[in-house]
Amino acid sequence: MTTENKNCGGQLNLRVPSCEAERVCEWVRDALEKEPIELSKPFAEEVQIEIYFDSLLEAQIAKKTLPAQFTILSAEAKEYQEQDWTTFWQHHFKITELGRNLRIVPEWEPVPTDDKINIVINPGLSFGTGGHFTTKFCLEALGKAVEELHPKSMIDAGTGSGILSITAVKLGISEVAAFDYDPVCIDQCTENAARNGVDGRIRFFQADVLEPGWYTEPVDLVCANILTSVLLDAAPLIIRSAKKRILLSGIREIEADAVADTFIQLGCREISRDGDGQWCGLVLDLVRS
Repeated sequence: MTTENKNCGGQLNLRVPSCEAERVCEWVRDALEKEPIELSKPFAEEVQIEIYFDSLLEAQIAKKTLPAQFTILSAEAKEYQEQDWTTFWQHHFKITELGRNLRIVPEWEPVPTDDKINIVINPGLSFGTGGHFTTKFCLEALGKAVEELHPKSMIDAGTGSGILSITAVKLGISEVAAFDYDPVCIDQCTENAARNGVDGRIRFFQADVLEPGWYTEPVDLVCANILTSVLLDAAPLIIRSAKKRILLSGIREIEADAVADTFIQLGCREISRDGDGQWCGLVLDLVRS
């Protein structure tokens, strides 16, 4: 009898034409409920897409379910070791400067000594490094919200590595709660909070944003960096949990109007939006009668 090696997982590597990458990634998000990682060079004709699973068997099953209408140049399901994931991040995750006073620093990099606020992150087996547009948007919108509204409380829905909630505490928000559907993320968040000297100051917990009960009373600021399909379904709960402002991301630019319209119909006012041609984020304020 063998025991499961918790330091291993399954990885599905796909090589697809560049013109097919977005369609394949959308299918991965919708069908597999995983966030794919795209690796490509500018103007390259091919893109490599990596999807990570808890086990090799899951990766093998996902490979068998790839739709026949996709042009897949190659597909490989293999086991990865935890150190392989760490090596991936060390290659792709670099120091990121954000705005005037924020900086995201990988744990393995020396921490600069200046007046900026350094957020030290090791993603582990979770996501959220500040390198992706969606996370950058939320971090910058968070900084602006702190300057404009001086919020005292925040909920970080779909926290990933904990990067947003840790930044919130360092920016002066005193009551911060953060949750994720994936229990692996919660363990990683706790470790990242300790790396930044804010352990015990954030309430991390596992929850599903689609299920009531992840908040007890409304907070000043809610951040939800989650996929569009989930944001649309969770919109009523997200709005009920917020008193002042909502930050939304994880949205494809072509989906931004649908998300904005849904939240506006439920009592929000759009303040701003930004995108990079592929991804988008929205800032909404609550309209109270």
